[in-house]
Amino acid sequence: MGLDREIAAELADARLVEWQRVGYGEWRAMLDDKDVRQVIGEDGKRYSVVSYALDDGDGRIRMSVAVDDGTWSAFAPLVRDQIMNPDGALVE
Repeated sequence: MGLDREIAAELADARLVEWQRVGYGEWRAMLDDKDVRQVIGEDGKRYSVVSYALDDGDGRIRMSVAVDDGTWSAFAPLVRDQIMNPDGALVE
């Protein structure tokens, strides 16, 4: 069975909500790093949740969260992202 995209999306969105609570400086600090977590989904499966930041130009930072379940989905994970401006405002 493949990646449960609904559960993966919920995990990615929850991680982005956590990132929305911190400021621009913490997002910027992630430019040279990544955060990897192993999370048990509601289906009992283990998911890898990887957060990383990319320079999106003009001072904006794109926080991306990739989720896979360790199967073939590791080659094409579900990805969600959010962009923050230098003033701390999130781009909608």
